[in-house]
Amino acid sequence: MSGQRKKITPMFNDFLYEAIKRIAAEQGFTPELFSVDFDEETCLECDGFVSFVFKAIIYGDDREFVLWCKVPPNDDSRSLALFKREVFFYREVLPAFYEFQAEKGLGEEQQQPGEAGFYSAPRCYLAHCDTEKEESEAAIILEYDENYERWDWDKFEPINVEHSKLLMEQLGRLHAISFAMKEQKPEMFSKFHAKDVLVENNDLVTLMKESFDRALTTMRTRFAVDQDKIQRIKDVVFQQLTDCGNPDKAEPYCVVSHGDCWINNLIFAHDEDNAAKSVILTDWQASRYASPLLDLGYFFFICTSGQFRREHLDELLQHYHGALRDLLDRLGGDTARQFPFTALLRLVKPYRDAMLDGQ
Repeated sequence: MSGQRKKITPMFNDFLYEAIKRIAAEQGFTPELFSVDFDEETCLECDGFVSFVFKAIIYGDDREFVLWCKVPPNDDSRSLALFKREVFFYREVLPAFYEFQAEKGLGEEQQQPGEAGFYSAPRCYLAHCDTEKEESEAAIILEYDENYERWDWDKFEPINVEHSKLLMEQLGRLHAISFAMKEQKPEMFSKFHAKDVLVENNDLVTLMKESFDRALTTMRTRFAVDQDKIQRIKDVVFQQLTDCGNPDKAEPYCVVSHGDCWINNLIFAHDEDNAAKSVILTDWQASRYASPLLDLGYFFFICTSGQFRREHLDELLQHYHGALRDLLDRLGGDTARQFPFTALLRLVKPYRDAMLDGQ
């Protein structure tokens, strides 16, 4: 295999090249007659704190095939632990969710209009992490979508209703699968909330606090008058996030959540009239077994304004629950018993005043 073999990180090694060779063969490229180039500029532009992310481009047979590659830094044990969590999600959780839906006649290829399941995660070709070997083997290789680079929402601007509704639909469907599997596949589902798998740990909260502090530094000029206020509420916000991530405080309503549901990890596609038509949820390293409110509250607090929430919170909560109900009932569950709308409102109640506050 030819192509540029520049080592972006020490983990950018032969294991990654061999994995890409296997994927190239699976995609029908003629063996030994293709090359691979790596887009290092993509790596430099990404602002993830858990992985190095870059494109691998396979050339051959008069075509090209692009992959989205993630490798962990090898000098931060906390980031490595979160990378392993994302590997677990792609290797264990997502395939189980897809298989369960297919068993119910709701496979990705079986979907009918108005009867969609949850398939809004990138296709994964490889998810592996073994750092015990002399040369570490660690990579997540995903399907590349050109919308990854087309989508560029200004992080300082609150998101709108159109995009929010698309996300509410996907979060509702994602959470519905947990409710269905908890009752119908309890042994399988128990693996997803075992200790040290998708249960909260302090490393994630610590990294998020550090990221929050970096964001404060970045925003210092634009939001100088609000710095003291933001700093005062930081500890309160993270205590609330910790509470949402504690399964003991939300059972029997806990689900497998995305855990880091904000604009940077949402890739929207648009039609020719620039209307939003779909969304992909990326970066699952914070996925965990927690209250459904973790995803909802995280998104509302970080990606919307106080005015937006006062005008649209109830509407969007109903939209979320409607999507959850539609899929859960089609999966053989009983929304009225397992997670009625009143239960969602009870989860929201302790945080509602804070959600409706702000500009």
